[in-house]
Amino acid sequence: MLKKKNKNRIRRSGSDRILKICAVVLSLVFAALMLYPFIFAISGSMKNNSEIYEVPPKILPSSANSVSLVVDYSDVEGDEEKLKDLMQQDSVLSMFGINYKMGDQSIMEIQFYGTKDGKTVFHSRAHQMKLQMECDYGIFTRSAIKKDVILHGDRYLRASESLGYEFDLNGISKECPENLGNYFKDSITELLNEKYPLTGKLVSVGNKQNNWLNLESFKYYLQMPGYIYPKNEAIGKFGFMTFVGNSVIVIGFAMIAQVILCSICAFVISRLLTPRVGKVVLMFFMGAMMIPFASIMLPQLVMYREMGAYNNYAALLLPFLYPYGFYVYLYKGFFDQIPGSYFEAASLDGASNFYLYSKICMPLSKPIISLIALQTFIGNWNDFFWAWMVTEDQNLWTLNVALYNISNNVSTKQNALMGLAVVTITPVVLLSILFSKQLKQSIVASGVKG
Repeated sequence: MLKKKNKNRIRRSGSDRILKICAVVLSLVFAALMLYPFIFAISGSMKNNSEIYEVPPKILPSSANSVSLVVDYSDVEGDEEKLKDLMQQDSVLSMFGINYKMGDQSIMEIQFYGTKDGKTVFHSRAHQMKLQMECDYGIFTRSAIKKDVILHGDRYLRASESLGYEFDLNGISKECPENLGNYFKDSITELLNEKYPLTGKLVSVGNKQNNWLNLESFKYYLQMPGYIYPKNEAIGKFGFMTFVGNSVIVIGFAMIAQVILCSICAFVISRLLTPRVGKVVLMFFMGAMMIPFASIMLPQLVMYREMGAYNNYAALLLPFLYPYGFYVYLYKGFFDQIPGSYFEAASLDGASNFYLYSKICMPLSKPIISLIALQTFIGNWNDFFWAWMVTEDQNLWTLNVALYNISNNVSTKQNALMGLAVVTITPVVLLSILFSKQLKQSIVASGVKG
């Protein structure tokens, strides 16, 4: 008998181990499947403009390359202003030319060094996304990237100012990095000689890999709205952060309003109304959840317009002043579980209903508050349709409305859209990971008895 029991235990422990292994493997597989679109979006946002359209698509982007050009002006005569002007011409010409003709080579950074009499006197640096934005939305919009076009009028001067440069005939601290590769030397030299001839003498062309340049693309994705909507001062100054700020305002208001209003409604239903009347009122809130938004969308829009709540913050914020039925139900169930002796003792001491609500119910409701706040954030961060309907002013766009309008721009590339989508999704993913433990505890604490 003892041997049989031991055998049964061994078999049971072995089957339990197999079950755990299978559960872990399946969990990892499903987690990978769920995270794959997010990972693919991150990878796509770090690809160049041609690589993003490759079929079949690659999961990982190619290694980013930094190219350094050294051009000597020792044989060029002229005063300081003329020399600076020639260096600005050559730097803009070479950068935009290389980016245009070799955009599929994963050249994510171009550095231009101008030297004279053995000293580095000029330096300019541009990221591939910065150059692309100037071609798509900025100085060279709808222009052919040719030498005569680039150097026409003051275009190269404006481009040079936009990219930034450093110039000093006495020498600057920037020096061309050493131990560079020569992978692009022949192709770039041929390109500059044939298509974009420089005034100075091209001395060297070197390259090195720097994968951090892929991440730098996100900096320019955030600046992109300022290029698309140049007439808007706020967007021109803050870029995509303008829309992030609007979403934070709306979601912050929604969290505060739902936490306070739902708790007040639940307190009234739980403690101030008779059980029969309380059930009727609670059914009103629960029944309102069953009404499809599509059936009240137009009447609500008309009502808000007549109230003057259209194309302003009131239109975005007022819908959150209606307590969500499920949150009222959660609060009500939690308040019902609070021992009645707490309220009786406080009432005997002359406590008001507001005191009972603010000093007893709310301090004990921290798990419910955190659950409702987090659910409100996650549920409304990606809200699109209502905000799109009631806002025309660009300064009022929330994240998803801005992303939709940017995607409708014919010049917007897919890698930029993926980058902005990653920026939009990341806060929800991070909050879900960081507060997963608190979320589980809140759900357990919010359990209500039938």
